[in-house]
Amino acid sequence: MGTLIDPLEHPAVRAWGTLLPARLEPTSIAALRDRDKTAVYRLDGVGLEGAPVVAKRCHAATGGIERTVYEEILPHLPVTALHYYGHVAEDDGSCWLFLEDAGGVPFSPLAEGHRVLVARWLALLHTSAARVRPATPLPDRGPAHYLDHLRSARRTILDSLGDSAASPGDREVLEGIVAQCDVVEARWHEVEEWCAALPATLVHGDFRPKNVHVRADGAGARLLAMDWETAGWGAPAADLASIRGLLGELDGLTTYQSIARESWPGLDVRSILRSVEAGKFFRRLAAISWSSLSLSSRWEKGVAHMQVHQAELAAAIEAASWTR
Repeated sequence: MGTLIDPLEHPAVRAWGTLLPARLEPTSIAALRDRDKTAVYRLDGVGLEGAPVVAKRCHAATGGIERTVYEEILPHLPVTALHYYGHVAEDDGSCWLFLEDAGGVPFSPLAEGHRVLVARWLALLHTSAARVRPATPLPDRGPAHYLDHLRSARRTILDSLGDSAASPGDREVLEGIVAQCDVVEARWHEVEEWCAALPATLVHGDFRPKNVHVRADGAGARLLAMDWETAGWGAPAADLASIRGLLGELDGLTTYQSIARESWPGLDVRSILRSVEAGKFFRRLAAISWSSLSLSSRWEKGVAHMQVHQAELAAAIEAASWTR
């Protein structure tokens, strides 16, 4: 028989105990993700009214971003949000965040009620957060941040072209992305102009179905966004690109506009669409930057990802009419 482990000795439970909760020992512990300093566990039965609590261990830098969002911004906004129980720092440079378990179901673009809920929620988030300045500054998520992604990715890709594993086909893909990055950087002033049409505000930065759950309860359907580790302050372009991608055509954007214009009366569809175009570049450049890091350790997987990114970046360049 295996050795039974005292649940009170589990690192997530020990950290939870420092918050002096009403209930310490969980009825069960489920590992949702476990990767050394980045781990997520569900502690059943220890939250408000016996609800489960999600214990998230992450690097202090990204944990600090999420902590600022949960402590200093979301409580002041008219949007639904996860209950935040607290934060615990560890000596090794990591930290724990304790949050309500979102439950419910992931957002589905196929559900009309979900689509309306997402568009309304983001419009309220962006317009109301623009008036709230946290005491702890959030990272810049404006055009300059994503231009850094572009330049970093291009440097990494150029360095990798000397790798002996690079076949002629691989080189063609990587050189193609470098050329695309050159095109985008040459027109970056236009991206900056597109972003200037909307006020700077809180940006989630990774608004996709796995990070957005919908839960129905006595108060109706509630949208709950999680994983704010890439959040920051800037033009809401990346989030708007998510709406267009998730909701399709102008459906979600017109709902977004109708709500946002109550706070931003000058907001027109053209400005939103331009922000969407900027957001497409933002999201793709960030993905290319992250994927480029795998070229040094997982070459085939990295190149496979680059092929996808090359096609999507080509579509964004075409949509911006930069190929003519």
